[in-house]
Amino acid sequence: MQVTTRGWARDHGPKPVLSASLTAEDITDEVKRFERDKTYFEIDRQVMHLSRGRRRVRCTARVSSHAELNLNGSYLVQLELSREEIARLFYLTHGDAELPELIKFFAELRRQELVGTPLPDDTV
Repeated sequence: MQVTTRGWARDHGPKPVLSASLTAEDITDEVKRFERDKTYFEIDRQVMHLSRGRRRVRCTARVSSHAELNLNGSYLVQLELSREEIARLFYLTHGDAELPELIKFFAELRRQELVGTPLPDDTV
């Protein structure tokens, strides 16, 4: 994943602000103190227990990293996406795929998480 910025009036091309891989191994626990040269990938899961054994789960993914910006300072940059936003992005990028392709894609992601082998670039 990469977050970039561009100028409005003086556009000199994209400037990378945040770059991070989003794998299961990169997930960090709740961060109390941020370090400058480290990228943090957090998954915040909140479970609300409802009546009759039902529950509602809200997930938020947050990526945080240090960035040098020409705004007279040094900043912590964070990207935060809700579960619904992640699902919407997934639908927008994979909505044309057939169900067997999606199942194969998720099976490959699961295998990568368990075995640690990289995904091929042409997956879904």
